[in-house]
Amino acid sequence: MIAPAEPAVREFIFVDESGDPGPNGNPIYVLVGMHIADSCLDRLNRHLTVFRYHHEVVREFKAQRWADKFSPPTRHLLGFLADMTDAGEIVTTVNWLQKETYTKGGGPHLTSGETWKFRHFQLRLLLERHLRRSPWSVETDLVVDRWKMSLEQRANLEEYLRGNLRLRPLLAAITFVDSLYCYPVQVVDIYGRMARRLVQGKAMAEEAAMAGRLMDLVEIRGGLYP
Repeated sequence: MIAPAEPAVREFIFVDESGDPGPNGNPIYVLVGMHIADSCLDRLNRHLTVFRYHHEVVREFKAQRWADKFSPPTRHLLGFLADMTDAGEIVTTVNWLQKETYTKGGGPHLTSGETWKFRHFQLRLLLERHLRRSPWSVETDLVVDRWKMSLEQRANLEEYLRGNLRLRPLLAAITFVDSLYCYPVQVVDIYGRMARRLVQGKAMAEEAAMAGRLMDLVEIRGGLYP
């Protein structure tokens, strides 16, 4: 008798961006994906709840001035996440680009009116690279910090990702949330800020070492298939 297959592990990939996706604004764009299984998500959320209580964090992490500095509260928060990452419970992939370099390298969609295409393309690149590092199960939800998109553009993104043969198994769901009520997305926002300071050469040595534990950071230099 064939034993029944083990149920697929439910997993989540939380995604957020740092910087402006269009041709203007900040010259550096960062996209972060943090991958965690359901079995570890509860522990992460409990840690974040306790952290917010003890440090009297009443707003989003990005609204707190300490979130942009490697302060004692930041060390407390990220140290726990680094331990989970070291244990293989969290895997975080970060892509970044310098707009001038990206454009010269033939990177597409960085023109006026194509913001949504640029975001969709960068998300595709991030997921493809992440999948090579950390395969996901058939029960994986992609949770994206909510972007301003029309219903047509949102449908386009789902079709774009689901039609990509490099992204298999198919994602179980693609959900857009407001980071205000989603703690893990707030964490991903801090990762993006940290990555930005790192590539700008503004991170202190201790912060750079922490980033090395938390994330795999790669520059996208242009082209359809970098």
